[in-house]
Amino acid sequence: MYPYSDSEAKEISSQHSDRPLPPPATDSLSTIPQPNGSGMFRLLWFLTLFAIALLAWNLAPQMIEQYQYAATRGRVRAEYENAVQLLEKKPLESVSNAYELVAQKVRPSVVSIQTAVPSGPLMRNLAGQGSGVIMTSEGHILTNAHVVQDAQQIRVVLHDRRTFSATQVGEPDVLNDLAVLKIEGNNLIPAEWGLSEDLSVGSIVWAVGSPFGYDQTVTSGIISAKNRMRSNNGHQQMLQTDAAVNPGNSGGPLVDAQGRVVGINTAIHGAQFQGISFAVPSEVAKFVFDQMIVKGFVDFGILGAYPEPVFQSDATRLKLPDINGALIRDVILNSPADIAGLRKNDVVRSWNGTAIVEHGNLYRFVDMTSPNTKVRLKVFRDGIECELDVTVGSRRQIVDGINRSNPLQLKQ
Repeated sequence: MYPYSDSEAKEISSQHSDRPLPPPATDSLSTIPQPNGSGMFRLLWFLTLFAIALLAWNLAPQMIEQYQYAATRGRVRAEYENAVQLLEKKPLESVSNAYELVAQKVRPSVVSIQTAVPSGPLMRNLAGQGSGVIMTSEGHILTNAHVVQDAQQIRVVLHDRRTFSATQVGEPDVLNDLAVLKIEGNNLIPAEWGLSEDLSVGSIVWAVGSPFGYDQTVTSGIISAKNRMRSNNGHQQMLQTDAAVNPGNSGGPLVDAQGRVVGINTAIHGAQFQGISFAVPSEVAKFVFDQMIVKGFVDFGILGAYPEPVFQSDATRLKLPDINGALIRDVILNSPADIAGLRKNDVVRSWNGTAIVEHGNLYRFVDMTSPNTKVRLKVFRDGIECELDVTVGSRRQIVDGINRSNPLQLKQ
């Protein structure tokens, strides 16, 4: 309650209206200086930014990693869904069917071979195993010579599990590591010959055989190279392939995309498959096979000269237009080459009209020419091309006959 009435209060108020009012009462604390408001704000803002930066520094790698994971998962998911849609259309079915057809065509002709040799009073010890391929409906089987070497018993197992005893036909061809066997059976399915010369590097091929005893095994690859020489044996002009071949595949066929025999698997590089396998070309294998059936042996031709590769330095020295041909290193005295007039440092460029690209070609052409056949050679000598006629000799007569008592001599 105020101590004045309303009329008294009005009168007092009117009397003092022109006097200033006293300042409001304050306590003693109101005299302490207060901090600047804008400076505190800036400090708080800086601390906030620093905390955000520190947090981002620690979290950024994790955020980036999670983003990358999410992007990868999204890409993989998209690729998966795309693959599912495309594979539903079966784009590779025709390729797979082609592989299957090749295997189905050749497998009935492929056999497993087991051999036994004498061992003490018994002759039941398993000496080795390999593969072979039936090449006639009469039961002639082509295989490697080393598969049946020294064998006293040979057992052949067909694709349908029938088992036969086999005998060797004639003399094995050690030069090309080939042998022919014969079985007496019916309803045999012979393989078809293909042309190894038609193959190109990169051609798809299949190898069939019994690696490590696993019969009827089919592998595939490509022709890696042609005209490969092994162990300095120029007579072995091999096909090189990366089709998986292992011990036990020896003697089995190498076939082309039509299931035709284009080679006989013979060797691998190393103790086991390392991506390099070798096969005797069908051109050579068929030549040997036919002669063995007709004659019981192979009578190769012989020239009596030792060819080697032509290098660029040789081409320059001998005035050759390129490095094709076979450079004659030496000539055997009184050999067909010597009689025909072939000389050391001659370069043989063609054989009966067929170009010689690599020196190994000359070996093969000579081997597969029947003895006593006259052949025309094109030869580069002292920068001039000339022609020579040579009559091919018989390797059996010259190497295995006359020169056992009269060793070969090089012409000086």
